Amino acid sequence: MASVSPSFEPGADRTAATLPALYEVNGDHLRAGFAAAASWLELKAASVNALNVFPVPDGDTGTNMSMTMRAAVEAAAVELAPEAHAVARAAARGALMGARGNSGVILSQLVRGFAEAIDGCNTLTVQNLAAGLAGAAEAGYRAVGKPVEGTILTVARRVGEEAQAAARAKVDVLDFWERVLHVAEVAVRETTSQLPALQAAGVVDAGGQGYKLIVEALWRTTRGESLEDDDVTTAAAPVASQALVAAQHVAEGGLGFCTEFLIADPSESEAAIRAFMESMGDSVLVVGDGTVSRIHIHTQTPGQALDWAIDRGTVSSVKIENMQLQHDAGKLLAAGQSGLSNIGVIAVSPGPGFKALFTSMGAAAIVEGGQSMNPSVQDILTAISSVGYQDLVILPNNGNILLAAQQAAQQTPRTVKIVPTRSLPHGIAALLAFNYGEDLDTNVQLMEASAAHVTAIEVTTAERSAEIDGVAVQQGQAIALLDDKLVAAGGSLTEATLGALGQADASDRDIVTVYYGADATMDDAVALTDAIAGAYPHLETEIAEGGQPHYPYILSVE
Repeated sequence: MASVSPSFEPGADRTAATLPALYEVNGDHLRAGFAAAASWLELKAASVNALNVFPVPDGDTGTNMSMTMRAAVEAAAVELAPEAHAVARAAARGALMGARGNSGVILSQLVRGFAEAIDGCNTLTVQNLAAGLAGAAEAGYRAVGKPVEGTILTVARRVGEEAQAAARAKVDVLDFWERVLHVAEVAVRETTSQLPALQAAGVVDAGGQGYKLIVEALWRTTRGESLEDDDVTTAAAPVASQALVAAQHVAEGGLGFCTEFLIADPSESEAAIRAFMESMGDSVLVVGDGTVSRIHIHTQTPGQALDWAIDRGTVSSVKIENMQLQHDAGKLLAAGQSGLSNIGVIAVSPGPGFKALFTSMGAAAIVEGGQSMNPSVQDILTAISSVGYQDLVILPNNGNILLAAQQAAQQTPRTVKIVPTRSLPHGIAALLAFNYGEDLDTNVQLMEASAAHVTAIEVTTAERSAEIDGVAVQQGQAIALLDDKLVAAGGSLTEATLGALGQADASDRDIVTVYYGADATMDDAVALTDAIAGAYPHLETEIAEGGQPHYPYILSVE
């Protein structure tokens, strides 16, 4: 069955004999709609990723949104209550816990806004659906500090406005979704003219397109159409790797068990659950909304924790892993300091070289992630729970991970501060400034100031032809980004690097560290540093293995 065309109009291909009017949506309908949305996003993820306007290999909006929606579906499946508001609330929790990247975090807030707006509704009329979609848009705008029009937020707002107009017209559910889908398609097309970067690239906003696909899936589900019947030629979303958490722990006891599970409809409050779990172990995390609670605990006796929970609700999604909890105090001693810091640092990092570097510098935990593999909120929460510190600093080291880190910080009872590092060199500079003898707020100030003195250059190959920030590049051409801004293109990686150094005022700098990635060798890095030395003889150059994917070279300029 062909997909909805860009020129879709309301009322097309409908007969009363085959499509009877539907005026209310129950929990099963909503659960099926969420499942269809997740499947449709997975099928279309590659095409959404391809809308990325920046010519670097980080176009993963479709993947992030599909994985976030899949987490919402999995949570909704655990919810046994038949009411629509209960299904929506469970989906909202799942979306938040599984959110990946900025697009995933924003989507999780849209789902949350929908759930809050229909709270208490066992079934949903079109008026309830309209309130939900309007609430989704409002929550999305609240989640973003400086909303930009021409994005998923614009599409969500337009959808919410049309939904309310359709509800006033007293249409049935199918006509409702037809009208909403039509406006969503128009809103997505118009994003091209609303953002200069989209207009220059001749594409629509990827997040907006993803949201339109969700609406389309809901329309298809209402019509009784099968998504599998569609002629889909785009690749399915890849399965994301699990976050790698290399952690140290302050608790005693040697080997213990990392235990995670869900309790549906718990008879105890979150405070009571947390109090009992804290009596059984440490690194306790209890999050929920009264309907579903997620438990994370490190304990020597996972069976006792599960037995207690089984008597107080429906337990599911049990995961028990044996882990080493020994704490190596010597690695956390600062030079010249006699005591341990009460503050832990968690760094997000790709590549074996960068992971080893952050660990050797004293990071308490490493979360695997970076360009094109954004960790979820749950991945970051797991890292927070895996260490014994009550005060923590998170280094996201990527602008697209910042929102997920902020959401994770809000979901834990620990005190977590975010130092908004936008690249790996900024993260390394921040960690170098960490002072074991200072308090949390002072360390955040020191780390932010240190990161601000470093310039990061990322060198890669253009995935597509584009003109960004006045720089025209062709597909396959070497390009260099200076603190996330495209500044140079050339026939070789060396040429692009030297061009970026010129933009970085290299004549006024002292040291350049070259981190070579998975697609480069030590010999390649030596040749690059030789070229840098030839162009800037005063610069001191250093080489380190980063092992990062996608970017053959990342440079720290100080």
